[in-house]
Amino acid sequence: MTPDEETDQLVAKARGGDKRAFDRLVTLHYDKVYGQALRMLRSEEDAKDVAQLAWIKAWKKLDSFRGDSAFTSWLYRITTFTALDCIRKRDNRRETQSDDEFLENAAHSEASPVASPEQLRNVERKELQQRIDDALAKLPEKLRTALQLREIEGLSYEEMAKKLQCKTGTVMSRLFNARKTIQKYLADLVT
Repeated sequence: MTPDEETDQLVAKARGGDKRAFDRLVTLHYDKVYGQALRMLRSEEDAKDVAQLAWIKAWKKLDSFRGDSAFTSWLYRITTFTALDCIRKRDNRRETQSDDEFLENAAHSEASPVASPEQLRNVERKELQQRIDDALAKLPEKLRTALQLREIEGLSYEEMAKKLQCKTGTVMSRLFNARKTIQKYLADLVT
């Protein structure tokens, strides 16, 4: 039995209320869910929280899974949206700090007023990663999923076609369009 066939059988059982089958799904796919969250959040603690929330949401929404796509694709969407919610909340917390608080904290900080070259490189890397993440988020779901399966998960075209339940040519087309669109979003970085 292939992993996809096992997943399909476990999903069917879990939809019938079998918690052991769902536990097995978690065991099989937890690392991928956690990895997706970690790539988006860049924080192990936040990624663990998001992975747990994504699995809770998957359990609660399992009846809404229609099987139009692979279970893992559906699960990645839940994880992605849960991670995006976490990012929004995190950004809102940062924005609520007033300018006065910021100046007060900066005045009492022991940090050097001049950043080291390593700190500047880290900031540049984070900004670049944020730009890439933003560009990925703008892609239509089918294109984004194809790009993630190929570039992040490292799947072959055939594996992707099987997972996405489409033809290899469709996978290649989606990847081509995803890469072209990402290039347009990030064009100013190449100049």
